[in-house]
Amino acid sequence: MAKKKGLSRPAKVFWGLLAAVLIAITGIWGYNRYMEKKKVEQLYQHGFQLLEEQIATYIKENYSGVRKIEFSPIYIDGDGRFTMRTAEVVPILYDEHGNKAQFGGKINHSGYPSYGILNYLRIDWDIYGTEMIELANQSGDYVEVTYGQSLPEVTKWAENEDIDSNIEALVDIGKLKGIEKSAEGSPSAEIRYNVMLKKGILK
Repeated sequence: MAKKKGLSRPAKVFWGLLAAVLIAITGIWGYNRYMEKKKVEQLYQHGFQLLEEQIATYIKENYSGVRKIEFSPIYIDGDGRFTMRTAEVVPILYDEHGNKAQFGGKINHSGYPSYGILNYLRIDWDIYGTEMIELANQSGDYVEVTYGQSLPEVTKWAENEDIDSNIEALVDIGKLKGIEKSAEGSPSAEIRYNVMLKKGILK
């Protein structure tokens, strides 16, 4: 019985090189996908860190009786192509009496917002691939801010109806106690930022 002929040496070299090239291409593609994902995540985290600072600054400077301000994770939903991409976070307040309450949702048949890229925050990249982060100021105009730098004075709110009405509603139903609008603020209030990303809709 005749022996089966194996691949010739040139053929083996060719297929070996082809396999190496395909592995390299797959590796480069996978690395680029990973880096693109990290770039997007970093943009969201930088933008929301600044938005959380803006919210926390307003509460700390304008409300007394606040012991701690913290934030939910950043909930991201949609793919930005076939469905609208949303990203939102809500503040969580603690009073001096041991009570804790989360913003947003419905209270006494009234709805209260979360905070994110559909209101208060805009994020994107410019033509050079540099991060663009904008926060809504007192008049509702968007002002460009830079991650890692102090929050510009022009982005600090003197009034915020969404926050004011939400705190008032939480106090009215007894979820929070002793928190009231005051120029004294809560200078010793602890602030805990949260830039952890989660997929899904905030409940």
